[in-house]
Amino acid sequence: MEEKFQLMYGNTNKVLKINAKIGDKYTVEAGAMVSMSDVFDIKAKTGGLGKTLGRLFSGESMFIQHFTAKADGELLLAPQFLGDIEIIEMDGSKTYRLGKSSFLASTSEIEVRTKSGGLNGMLSGEGLIQMEAMGQGTLFISSYGAIHKKTLYDGETYIVDSNHLVLWDSNLRYTTELATGFFGSIAGGEGLVCKFQGPGEIWLQTRNPANIMQSQSK
Repeated sequence: MEEKFQLMYGNTNKVLKINAKIGDKYTVEAGAMVSMSDVFDIKAKTGGLGKTLGRLFSGESMFIQHFTAKADGELLLAPQFLGDIEIIEMDGSKTYRLGKSSFLASTSEIEVRTKSGGLNGMLSGEGLIQMEAMGQGTLFISSYGAIHKKTLYDGETYIVDSNHLVLWDSNLRYTTELATGFFGSIAGGEGLVCKFQGPGEIWLQTRNPANIMQSQSK
């Protein structure tokens, strides 16, 4: 029997194949569609002015697309960067914050909304407004490079460069600090790290997207 969701082509060039059944609905990041069967009804939405402004502050795309299958067919999705894709089954017991450009898609049962990142989010470069996923369903996240999952025990502290954040438990406490010995400027968000305190889980990407932006600007 064909699997509902398939990850194809290795860790550095992964493509998500969704084998949709009639009536299935998916929320997809704009520009992620590679190809599809001619069975989908597609609607583009900004999610309202508040969500649009939130995505601007968080560095995310302003638009998402809703795919509804009118018959059985396939949908192929690929992320912005060369890297990994992770399938996360959510049972409703947790909510997650998403890093910049890490949202790829979700089933319709997952609500993806904007949430205040506070001063920590603004200083860390993750944005004054962040994306949050909640509900029961399937969430698809993507990364630049491989995805590394770190589980923190109660009271454990762990330091992460914010450019490497993909996903983390919404209830994880963290502070934004200037890391001694790191080159960069506070205004540019460089040299700043996030210090998390467990318990909770963090998904990290092994490559830094900011390096691409810097090379393109030279």
